[in-house]
Parts: sequence; C-alpha cells; structure tokens
Amino acid sequence: MSEESNKRVFIIDDIEYAVRRPTLQELTKANEQRAKTFNQSLQRGDLLRDQLDGELRKRELWNDDREAEYQGLRQSVIDGEFALSKGGISLSEARDIALAMSDSRQRMISMLSTRSELDQNTCEGKADAIRFNYLFSVCLVYNDTDEAYFKEGLGEYLLNQEDPVALKGATEFYYLISGSEDVDKSLPENKFLSQYSLVDENYRLIDKDGRLISKDGKHIDENGNLIRWINDEEYEIIDQKGRKVDEQSGKFDVEFSPFLDDDGKPIVLEDKSDGDGEETEEPEPEEEVAEKPKPKRRGRPKKNQPEKKEEAESAS
Repeated sequence: MSEESNKRVFIIDDIEYAVRRPTLQELTKANEQRAKTFNQSLQRGDLLRDQLDGELRKRELWNDDREAEYQGLRQSVIDGEFALSKGGISLSEARDIALAMSDSRQRMISMLSTRSELDQNTCEGKADAIRFNYLFSVCLVYNDTDEAYFKEGLGEYLLNQEDPVALKGATEFYYLISGSEDVDKSLPENKFLSQYSLVDENYRLIDKDGRLISKDGKHIDENGNLIRWINDEEYEIIDQKGRKVDEQSGKFDVEFSPFLDDDGKPIVLEDKSDGDGEETEEPEPEEEVAEKPKPKRRGRPKKNQPEKKEEAESAS
C-alpha cells in the first residue's frame, strides 16, 4: 500500500483503490447529516454520552471494583512504558514487561467493550457514525480514474459494508482523516518488540531464527500448535510433554505394544474387529430351506440356442 498526503492507495485482487480527502462541500453535507441524526436521536430519547456512566452502573455493567481494576491496568501500562523508555535492564526482562503491557491493554479493551457498544447507541455515537459513513461512501474511489466505488453513495455503502473493498477502505479512510497510523505500530511495547526483532510483521513472537514461539518460548505453528522442528523445512506436532501427535487425528502418534500379564507375558486379545477398529456383529444363521429340484428339460433344443444345447449335454 502506498500513501500520499491527500489519499491512501490499497490493492484488492490486483485492482488499485484509494480513499481521498473530502471536499469542503462534502464536509458540509456530512455535518448536516450529523446534526440531523443527532436531533432525531435526541427526540427519540436516546442517551447522551454524559449519561453513559450512570447507565452502565444502573445496569450493573460497571461498578467501583471494575473501575479500580481498570485504573490498575492503566497504571501498569504507564509503568511498563516508563521501564522500556529508561532501559538498563536485561532484554528478557524488558520482553516480559512488554508482553505484560500487551496483556493489560487487551484486558482494558475487553472491559470497555460494553461501554463501546452502548456509546454507539448514544446521540453522539449515532451522529458521528453517520458522518463518517457518508464521507467514506463518497471518498472511496478507483485509483486510476477517481470514479466513486459506491455510485449510489451512502445508501449503497450501508447495504454493502461487508464488501472486502469497503472493509479495507474504511480502515484506510480512518487513518487518512484522523492523521493516525496503524495503532499497533504506535504502541510502545510493539515498537520495542519490533526494534529488537522479537516479533514478526504481525507482532507474533519469534525466536532468533524467525520461527514462531509461544510466550514461554516454545515453538508453535501458524495455528498455535506446539511443534518440534525436524530440520529447516519440516516439523512435527507435539503435546506439552514433547510427545508426538498425529496432525490429522490429534491422537498420539505412537506404536502400540501389548500389555503384559503378571508373568510379563504379552496379553493378546482376540480380534473382533473388521479391520477399521469397530466390532462387527456375526450374521445370524439363516434357516435352511429345502431346495426344490429343478425340472428336467424335455424335447430337443432349438438349433439357434447353442447355450441351452450345451447345458442339456452336460446334464445328461
């Protein structure tokens, strides 16, 4: 993806798209949409942001204990940032501090998820959303022609928000108009981890050879399964104790040996399976039915039926 001061370009399926900055006329129209939506929401009796804290406590979604926990997490992030800024500690200790900061942020985000959901339904939340959506719907274009992607504007975008181009474009548009970059890149802990090559481009932990690892330093695959490298190209999946696990079935990949009796001799079980590991029921014996004697063929066979002639000769 390339970036310019007035647009951000991105590619989906080999086609270049861009989000551009809105014109003054578009900003005016967006602000009108925002004011209209705010007034309609206010007339319906929707919450204002100033009332959000009270509503959360009323619904028992927030209380003093949760507030104290949140502030404690926030303080731990600040303290971690100070430690990384100051330095003077081992790299492994700094790594642990950075990972603890990341965990604290994730917990804070989780705690605020309910607040964020309610905020979207406040008068201000709905007004801000319609303003952003309107501007994005008119500023998403094909990069080579500057032709609008959503020719019908806001209404078409609202019906196609899951479109891959719309999903990527909305993120790029947010970065463009807010003047901010990828949030992950700006976090102090991620800057530190990237600077010392402790994570890959997606901020996943890696070892000195660039192989994925867990927080406790064990090798893992793309899906988070524990693995053991056989050579530079191959690995096998293992459990917590290093025992090999079959990738397809998830069962231990080990050759079975018979159990032993008290004398140390192998116990051999009678095989009652059909070869697939499942026992099969023996078919019940069918009652014998006396076979009726076949009637003897009489007369001379026809010449145009040599098969029947042979049967007659073999029966005689």
